[in-house]
Amino acid sequence: MSVQVSAGDEAAELVASLALGPTAQALFIPELLSLVLSFSNPACLATSARVCKGWCDPALNHLWRDLHSAFPLLELLFDINLIKDQHDSLFFKKLAHILVDADWDRFHSYGNRVRSLEFDETITYRGDPDTPDLDSNIVAVLCLHHPFGAVFLPYLQELSWTTRGSALSVLPFLSGELRELHLEMSTQTVSTASDLFKAIRHRTPRLVNFHLETEVQGVSVDTPLARWLRTTENLEEISLPPYYLTPALIQTLGSLPKLTIIRQSTKFTHAKNSSKAPQYLPTGTFPNLDSISFNATLSEARRFLLASQEVVSRLSSIGLHACGRLDTENILNFTQHIAQNCPMMTEIGLNLFTDLRSREQSLSPLSMALLESLYPCAGLEALSIGHPLPFTFQEDDVMQIGRAWPQMSFFDVGPDPDFSLPVAGHMGNSFSILSVFAKALPKLELLSIYFNKWEPLPFTGNLYLQTQFQQLTEVRFGLSPAPGGQSRQVGFYIASLCKERPAIGYGKTGWHIGALPNDWAQAETAWKEVDDAVGFAMEVKLAGLRSL
Repeated sequence: MSVQVSAGDEAAELVASLALGPTAQALFIPELLSLVLSFSNPACLATSARVCKGWCDPALNHLWRDLHSAFPLLELLFDINLIKDQHDSLFFKKLAHILVDADWDRFHSYGNRVRSLEFDETITYRGDPDTPDLDSNIVAVLCLHHPFGAVFLPYLQELSWTTRGSALSVLPFLSGELRELHLEMSTQTVSTASDLFKAIRHRTPRLVNFHLETEVQGVSVDTPLARWLRTTENLEEISLPPYYLTPALIQTLGSLPKLTIIRQSTKFTHAKNSSKAPQYLPTGTFPNLDSISFNATLSEARRFLLASQEVVSRLSSIGLHACGRLDTENILNFTQHIAQNCPMMTEIGLNLFTDLRSREQSLSPLSMALLESLYPCAGLEALSIGHPLPFTFQEDDVMQIGRAWPQMSFFDVGPDPDFSLPVAGHMGNSFSILSVFAKALPKLELLSIYFNKWEPLPFTGNLYLQTQFQQLTEVRFGLSPAPGGQSRQVGFYIASLCKERPAIGYGKTGWHIGALPNDWAQAETAWKEVDDAVGFAMEVKLAGLRSL
């Protein structure tokens, strides 16, 4: 059938596509084309956008969907080298003159495609050591000349903004479609932070996740922050610095109908530096709260749980960062309280720090009595315990843990001790305990403990052991000393216990604040060799299984 088409007619592309054959035609189906483009790199996407009209928009949508800097957008308007100059009145006059004639239609077209933006002023752009800061005054000039309203990216859903200048520069990047906001303010004044939270009120009605990192604290910040949060009725997860869980904030958070997770952020103020327990959670508040983590001494934490009993009893996850005297009685009192009053817990995190006074006193390693006190939480799936001294497991201990918690998938107990304390040579686990964990807890996905006994390994060359981890994806060794001269044997032994290749983790975790071992540089190299050996052995193992 003859079809008449004119130049530039979209029907012409359709007719041309029908002549390509079924394989090529598939790339004109929008869903399939989008799937293919989702695996392409930026250069490929830029090329694909020039193929034809049918590919242009889908390719550009993927190319601009996720930005790791705000500068690609600004480069649509002017050369960013311009803002390296001194920001005097002459500079702003020149910038305003450029923006009058800027291609705002192009800026608007590409800005509408952005769904995720990460901007970090501490990171260089394209390797330029003189990458300029995005000054709030420059952003203000942009706002004055932007002809499409107060929002630069109207469909933005995820925003991560790290600034060492004024946080007010983030305002025009906030959209009504925003779902996730990560805000890091390192050098703000109280007045600037207060102005920011006043200005964003009613701007983020669909926000689901909010994460704040800042050194700023004060009553003058709490009030505008609380007023803004009252407008985020869809908020499900929030992460705040320890000193922000004040009565005003607790009252506001308790009224949010969908809030399920409260976490603490500690980048600028470590948990050990803020041990004051948060305001108690009043009865009848937090209707859907499922998880909370907070800072307190062990005695304060227990009082907080008692005062918040009605809310806490409904939780399935709790995390405590405790600093102070770590005597066994206080620790057991806290864990026993959880087991007796919160038996539905599925995730427990307990990170214990010592202060200077506690270091002068004798410190004992944790014992199995701590874990046994939590056995009433029969549905426990994740357990994380950090302590300045390692935890040593016996074979019977592991088998007992397996019987108590058959659903355990995340087990992280004492992998990184504080080497400013006397860590005795007998502390830590033998490598053969891995096979016991595989037998007792076959559903483990992550295992993290401290090893310090490198006896001759029980690896006989058999990669196909009968007892294996069924779902293990990572083994973390923390600050365990290097397996001197046995890296390959260790790697092969780990592979013999796994059905899929596990990642090998090493190094201190986020909670760790103590000293590293003196030979840690050499240990890191040895653990990298273990990781390589695991990869090689798993390739051989999986190839053998395929051949069978």
